[in-house]
Amino acid sequence: MNDSHQTKLYSTCLLLSVADADEVLDKQELDTIKDILQDFFSITEIDAQNIIEFAKEKIKKSTGLFEFGQHLNTCFDHQDKLDFIYCVFEVALADGNLHYLEHHTIKKIANILHINRE
Repeated sequence: MNDSHQTKLYSTCLLLSVADADEVLDKQELDTIKDILQDFFSITEIDAQNIIEFAKEKIKKSTGLFEFGQHLNTCFDHQDKLDFIYCVFEVALADGNLHYLEHHTIKKIANILHINRE
């Protein structure tokens, strides 16, 4: 797996997109994203927090999820993509509720990453 800054940033953008799909970005979801980044990329809590802040700005300037997912397609193998989708679901369920907009965003991300529904 390529764990460059761009890969971490784009992964975070996708995770934040799911968390904010229902237009409510709560502390539980942000804490879950921070934990995932620390675990998935083996980085410190401070690094994870910094990437989250950069990602928030990147999302504001983006036109959609495709650019983020397309980058991950080039640097994640199939197992990395599956692991990442599990992380995406973790974020969506962090607040105890899988909102239909979060579910829709997850399906879009899985589609971009060429992950079958099964």
